[in-house]
Amino acid sequence: MGDNCEYVDLLVDRRKTSDFLWVSRPMDPLAPHRLPPEMKYTRTQAIEAALDNPRVVFTVDTLAAARAVDKTVIRREAREMLEEMASKAHLPTVRWIGLLVVKVLKRILLSFRVNQKYLLEIREDMKHSDVQYVYVPSHRSYLDFVLMSYLLFTFDMALPNIASGMDFYRMKVVGELLRKTGAFYLRRSFTADQLYKEIFKAYVASLVENSDRAIEFFIEGTRSRSQKSIAPKYGLLGMILEAVFQSHVPDIQFVPISITYDRPLEESLFSYELLGVPKPPESTSGLFKSLSILREQQAHGHIYFNVAPPISAKKFMDYNVRRMTVLSQNAKLPTDVVKNLAFEIIESHKKNTIIIPFNLIAVLFNERVHSHPSSPYSFDGLLQDYCWLKGIMKRMGATIFPKIDNGEDESSYRKSEKDEIKESLNVHKNLLSFDSNNSLTLHETYRDIKSEKLRNVRGHTLEERTMKIAIPAINLCIYVNPTFALFTKVTMAAVAIHTPDMLKECAREKYIFLRKLLSNEFALPADDCTDTIANEWTHEMEFLINADCFEFEDNRIIYGTNEKFRLLLCNLISPFVSAVCVTCLTLYHWDNATMEDPTDKNILKESQRRAETLLFHDDSLVHHPYTLSLDLYSSTLVSLTSSGAINSIPNQPNYDIDRPKLSSIIVELEKILLSRQSSGSYLDIGPTLIHHADNTLQAKL
Repeated sequence: MGDNCEYVDLLVDRRKTSDFLWVSRPMDPLAPHRLPPEMKYTRTQAIEAALDNPRVVFTVDTLAAARAVDKTVIRREAREMLEEMASKAHLPTVRWIGLLVVKVLKRILLSFRVNQKYLLEIREDMKHSDVQYVYVPSHRSYLDFVLMSYLLFTFDMALPNIASGMDFYRMKVVGELLRKTGAFYLRRSFTADQLYKEIFKAYVASLVENSDRAIEFFIEGTRSRSQKSIAPKYGLLGMILEAVFQSHVPDIQFVPISITYDRPLEESLFSYELLGVPKPPESTSGLFKSLSILREQQAHGHIYFNVAPPISAKKFMDYNVRRMTVLSQNAKLPTDVVKNLAFEIIESHKKNTIIIPFNLIAVLFNERVHSHPSSPYSFDGLLQDYCWLKGIMKRMGATIFPKIDNGEDESSYRKSEKDEIKESLNVHKNLLSFDSNNSLTLHETYRDIKSEKLRNVRGHTLEERTMKIAIPAINLCIYVNPTFALFTKVTMAAVAIHTPDMLKECAREKYIFLRKLLSNEFALPADDCTDTIANEWTHEMEFLINADCFEFEDNRIIYGTNEKFRLLLCNLISPFVSAVCVTCLTLYHWDNATMEDPTDKNILKESQRRAETLLFHDDSLVHHPYTLSLDLYSSTLVSLTSSGAINSIPNQPNYDIDRPKLSSIIVELEKILLSRQSSGSYLDIGPTLIHHADNTLQAKL
């Protein structure tokens, strides 16, 4: 992280000149992959190349024999798959969609800010390089790929081949329009369909090797409804890397891009989705309904695109890896290569996350609820703590609301922290505001859910009293979570020291224990060696001691004078620790005689039910409604499987439960959680929630 003063607002010029003249300007978009004409495939050639791929031909022959049908039947199926899949770039369509997009962005945003330094460097390199490029943005909203295309269109760069889900393909008219902007479609899961799998791999290979346009995909696989980094997916990344592994292209440059929203368009839905209420299906009619966002001008604040330095694929393939293909044509790309590159991209996303003012406000309000629930913030009190926290985060290397360079005067960016707070609260007035007593108060954002949605809830059907507290609390935490790009490891180190006089060795062991349990939740490599994690602990402890949170006294660690920051860190991570503990308790007490099989779905449902019960108990392990998030239990199951506390049963959806291991985990987590009794919780502020009249959610739910 770190400040970089090369951000430009792409909407400044658009507010001054004709949008029509801009989108219809003469263009020769820069192609990032320089290819001789005979190697550059059209859409038809890409489809034919995929059909003629030796592995596809072998699969077609095998399936034809197995089904006792002519090979032409299977080949016809394969062609239909490719017609469904393949992109169809069409610049006139791009121009007309660009006209609509720019008008919408000017209406809903204050600014669209881009750190153009590396983008301009990449653009210059593309003129001379013959390597392929892959854009890998973080995924925080459905708007991500639209904004990415808008960014490249602005800089006269060719729109990429964009990996898109079938949900968009099924949208009438819209699906085909997106295809003409570069979208290619893939099914959510196709491991059981060997023909589709081979067809898709062959098509991706043709894009990497024979398309002059880059590829764009989201390494996280899905939107992060929590607004923090989630564990990467390896499938598509591995397919793309095959071209370098097989020496079909000299290198691939992966361009990480960290996207930050002041207020995501789906903000009102994220809390419901995390609690298990299914998201509305993507549809053309739903798209038109969503245009209600145009009613309030510039209501979604600022958007940041932080383009990071490219990451070379060759960096991850040493001599021993490259010689594997020489020794055997059937050599497989090592999984470690894919995993290491995936996590380097995720780390780049984290490192380059822009922290917005409301992230700080959300962190401070969350801490106030736990430490001083009966003493809400006044504006002056918030301003004082805002400056305090901003200073700490800047010393940690965070980039907090960087200014832009293309403003005509100082009004183009904030001149003071007071202005930052005022504008940020105006953007988020639906969630937080000062009441008539000058007290910062959370709004009641819960709305009744239609009965058909309740029937399809993924988890436990929560009580209305729970939802009324959980929805606004989780909504707020969606803005707390981006700070974990900075705070993840230091919060683990802080909460691991759960007694005021702990041996260093014991504290280090507790950190290693938490780091492994929470690795999937915070997108950290789960198989890092103990020495690596111990070195992390040493680094984080140096920071905490310099911040006066702790002191070393001989071989022991004692609490320092900066209790305020120490408690803030501990309260930030406690919902995640609680979720792990609740999941372990649920599994430990699983009764096969009276309960359904311990499948993913049933475990999530039972864990959420247990968390709801504990939330309303005094002196319990659950203090924060965010512990009700189903995503936390899903992540925990992955970590518990890695640790051997539970094991997947082959060819069954059930888990085999190792109760002794779970018992030892529970004991350690309870020590941490029961030592952290805070002064208050969101239950305490429930009666003070402001009713906020906003019926826009009704149409969506």
